Amino acid sequence: MDYLLMGAAVCVIIALIAWYIKYTNRKNQKTTTQKTMQPVKCPLCDTNLFVGENIISKVYRPMNVPDQLMIIMGCPHCYPRCEPGVKRICPVCHKEVAQDQSLTARLFNKTLGKKHVHVVGCSNCHKPRAQ
Repeated sequence: MDYLLMGAAVCVIIALIAWYIKYTNRKNQKTTTQKTMQPVKCPLCDTNLFVGENIISKVYRPMNVPDQLMIIMGCPHCYPRCEPGVKRICPVCHKEVAQDQSLTARLFNKTLGKKHVHVVGCSNCHKPRAQ
């Protein structure tokens, strides 16, 4: 009878050790992914975007080229109306951008990994080429 109790105790101890190892590995994975994730910011108003909030933009065709023209209007905090205390500032010329103006950018479609956006300027500092 004593051997059965000792065997059961050893099984319980092994199960607790396995659970503890599994729990600590899961906890470490969550903290490392949270540390590496950086918040997404609006290029116009520099506001942190919450999960589900997107930047309002237009990407022009063709879709199969490595880089495309992109127009950025803003985020839900600064477009179509700015929230109180939010200013729309161009990251290139550092001047204030009006509500009816936008940023011009290039969207680089990488074959591996995320897409990359390079802001060229606002409606004031980056005028389209004359044809």
